[in-house]
Amino acid sequence: MKKALSAVLLTLAASFTVAAQEPPAGPQQQPPQPGAAQQRGERREMRRMRGVRMLMRERRQEHARALRQLNLSEQQMEKIRTLRHGALQSTHAQRDELRALLRARRQGGGQFNDAQQARARQLRDELRATHGRTHDEVLASLTAEQRTRLEQLKTERKARREQLREQFRQRREEFRLRRQR
Repeated sequence: MKKALSAVLLTLAASFTVAAQEPPAGPQQQPPQPGAAQQRGERREMRRMRGVRMLMRERRQEHARALRQLNLSEQQMEKIRTLRHGALQSTHAQRDELRALLRARRQGGGQFNDAQQARARQLRDELRATHGRTHDEVLASLTAEQRTRLEQLKTERKARREQLREQFRQRREEFRLRRQR
């Protein structure tokens, strides 16, 4: 009996020694691969851009809803479509150049040199001016009643936006207070 007990204890001791020398079988921490930080940054940028695209889509849908509520005639819709298409075509090269500048900034560490910054500002100003002209031409194609209704829709939208901001502020404040307790 003593021999059997000592044999079992020796076997257990040997197995514990072997088990202690083996690496754990669970998930292992791998050393960071080269470029992993860049990949994380790219994924973060993709998520940010997805959010930007969603906001832009919502804004376009909101503008389309507003135009539908104005009861535009077929001629007015065609004129607005033509104005927008013309503005889009006339600014195509500027938008492409600005996109290329922004892409270069992202890939170059997030900084513009002075010449790039001045060119980006100039392109943005040109695009803003074209947008303003197109906006004025669209407004000119509306009747007085439609312009009044458009202003009313804008004030309703601003009030709704402010109400949502206030609700968000309240929720954020409540959350902050709960975390402090």
